Amino acid sequence: MEEKHAQQHAQKKQRANKPGGRPKRAHARPARAVPLPRASGRKLPWRRAGISEVAHAVNRRLAVYGRPGAKRATVLLQNPDRLGIPRVLLVHSVRKRWARLYMPTRPDGRTGWVRRRAVRLLRNPYRIVVRLRSHRLELWRSKRRVLRTGIVVGASATPTPRGLYYVTQLLKPPDPNGAYGPFSFGLSAHSRVLKRFAGGNGQVGIHGTNQPWLIGRSVSHGCIRVRNPAIRRLARALPLGTPVWIRA
Repeated sequence: MEEKHAQQHAQKKQRANKPGGRPKRAHARPARAVPLPRASGRKLPWRRAGISEVAHAVNRRLAVYGRPGAKRATVLLQNPDRLGIPRVLLVHSVRKRWARLYMPTRPDGRTGWVRRRAVRLLRNPYRIVVRLRSHRLELWRSKRRVLRTGIVVGASATPTPRGLYYVTQLLKPPDPNGAYGPFSFGLSAHSRVLKRFAGGNGQVGIHGTNQPWLIGRSVSHGCIRVRNPAIRRLARALPLGTPVWIRA
């Protein structure tokens, strides 16, 4: 959401992963084996090995239907999006000739069905877990946690929304030393307080910061801020469609 202002001035050349491209491996310390994050009563999009699936749209428009076999689409998603970024969505489940996908639009958590032939399904070993109370972000690759870093989250009046989301955009703001740092991820999450912000629709994101001393506090408009070295590392590693689980 805060990165919407940066999007208006973002350079045309995006650092978003190209469709079909394999995610780059971040240069990291040896990964630490810890228990996989789980949630009772919630369906998470990764399997026991920590692998999820993403859907790359193959045509200029992606038709989304309310149910398998429906004749009329309820939503048409432009591909690439208005910023020129390939349309990649997180997969909920697959059924024969249809795939159920998480939508990048309001309301949060909405899903829709697309024809299998309209997308290319790829596996993704990465995911992010955000822990609001402890002000921590974790990057996972398969069964291993490869990064744990402090964050800034939303203030009490503009809280960071909890739930299951995914990465929809990767942007490179014009000023790497500015408020959004060198990179900014757009998420499928939206503020539940701010319907409009900085010319955008209240979209929530993960981005760098020029105020690292605020790490560990709840002072943002809903976005998640990390130190610039951490956002650079995430930008090298994460493909579009990566799950982002924001929990208390």
